[in-house]
Amino acid sequence: MRCIMNDEAFVELYEKFFPRVYGMVFARLKDIYAADDVVSEIFMKVALNLDSHDEKFAFSTWLYTIARNTLTDYFRRKGRSREDSWDEFFEREAPVNEQPEEKLLASERTKDLLLALDKLNERQRRILELKYWAGFSNVEIAEVMNLSASNVGFIHFQAIKKLRELLAA
Repeated sequence: MRCIMNDEAFVELYEKFFPRVYGMVFARLKDIYAADDVVSEIFMKVALNLDSHDEKFAFSTWLYTIARNTLTDYFRRKGRSREDSWDEFFEREAPVNEQPEEKLLASERTKDLLLALDKLNERQRRILELKYWAGFSNVEIAEVMNLSASNVGFIHFQAIKKLRELLAA
């Protein structure tokens, strides 16, 4: 096993990108233990393959590609579809002090949101995922998805508008 970067550099990269990568992986897996394993695998691949990073592209784009490919490999190994239900991720336990009526309303809103998200196209869902779970900026999303930042902004706007329409109906 070769190591091509010093410990300090790796720690710096890890601390900077871990929250985004972990958020993206957890959003897909909805399992803390599996997410821990996959994120560890992602950063091991980063450490071992840093010399293959093309300087023409942002490091975050390269890292996200490794993350996406590692997730794809994980789902293949597990025989699962990437498009699992959003229910588990959005399900939140209501604070103890909430009234039963409030819990019921929150549950209904969550179900409505999940149904609305399922009605978005794959590109809209992916942009929302990168924006809200991975914390990417429009520029970073554009690099990852091979779009312009303005196009990402427009698709994001369309997705939010469609969600509002679906939730208002």
